[in-house]
Amino acid sequence: MQTLWLVRHAHRLDFVKPDWFNDAVYPYDPPLSEEGCDRANSLLAAFDEIPIERILTSPFLRTIQTAAPLARQRNLPIRLEWGLCEWLCQDWTTGLPETTPVDELLQSYPNIDPAYKSLVLPCYPETIEELYARLTSIAQKLVRHNCQHLLAIAHKGSVVGIAAALTGDSQWLAYDLPCGGIIKLVGDRQQWHSSVIER
Repeated sequence: MQTLWLVRHAHRLDFVKPDWFNDAVYPYDPPLSEEGCDRANSLLAAFDEIPIERILTSPFLRTIQTAAPLARQRNLPIRLEWGLCEWLCQDWTTGLPETTPVDELLQSYPNIDPAYKSLVLPCYPETIEELYARLTSIAQKLVRHNCQHLLAIAHKGSVVGIAAALTGDSQWLAYDLPCGGIIKLVGDRQQWHSSVIER
């Protein structure tokens, strides 16, 4: 049996400071808010005594910052996986969102694995059907890893989409997972069971 932990990134800065977007170098790559940083640190307690062998995040700063305290504590690399990114909807952005370059990220987050190659590469723009197809693909690839305890930190749509893909339960797609929310999936390639973890 495998355990896949899915976490939505913690609270982001532009939720409380919408004007941040106007002067940002990477306007579609906001960092965590103070509340978000507190939640990222609280994941240390949430995952206390829970084995984690591998950490993957989307390449957006807010997911990396959510993963950073746990990765640092466990001395695990953070693998940046484009298959976990949020919906690349043309109504939200005018092009593929520019994220903070890896060489910049490494200065603050040395646990990032710069050699990692994404398992799935999305296309821009992306329809909702293409999003679900991408999430099904990355879900299948994640569970084919020879890894019993995997943590993936991504975005609400990505997290609930992966849960829906593995469990076969489309009701997950309407689930309003809060920032920092955790979904636990346990199963094998044939059948997966899920639960929301309140910590």
